[in-house]
Amino acid sequence: MKKRMMALAWLGLLAGCSAAPTLHYYSLDADSPQPAGVMAQPQHQLVLRPVALSGQLDRMSLVYQLEGNELHFAEYHRWAGSLDAQLNQLTLNGLSSRLPGWVVRQDGARKGPVLTISVEHFQGRHDGRALLNGRWRLLTEEGVVLRDVPFQQEHVLPADGYGALVDALGQGWQQLLDQIAAEVRKTS
Repeated sequence: MKKRMMALAWLGLLAGCSAAPTLHYYSLDADSPQPAGVMAQPQHQLVLRPVALSGQLDRMSLVYQLEGNELHFAEYHRWAGSLDAQLNQLTLNGLSSRLPGWVVRQDGARKGPVLTISVEHFQGRHDGRALLNGRWRLLTEEGVVLRDVPFQQEHVLPADGYGALVDALGQGWQQLLDQIAAEVRKTS
């Protein structure tokens, strides 16, 4: 009887150890403004270069900054697709809807002002905040800098959890697109 109980206990322990942690996947779904009902005839073109991520962000795991400079890569909380691809799509769709009369292109077009965005931080922090910072530049077709604007945002998370973090990061990106669109309109 003792052997049987020990065997059952051992099997129970092994079964508990073999349970794999659950992976969670997140996407940056946009609540971006819808295009106006009347489509304006495109008069301008904006060339969008791919969003450049710092090396620490170029991974599938969400990033969480602990105290000091220590980073935690949440191995069981991942982006549903590459972060740069999600940010590129959000930027293309967001600027297209915010800039009536403009065609926003990513296909290697060379005509029109060029927008580059580099992202240094796009992560959570131990004190319950979401961090976004980096720099965006608007250049002429010839490469002359029209605007060179650093951005830095901190958003207090309304709740605990990676879902709240992803929502705050997405809202911060939408705010950044509002700022960029306002500056692009000034150049036309």
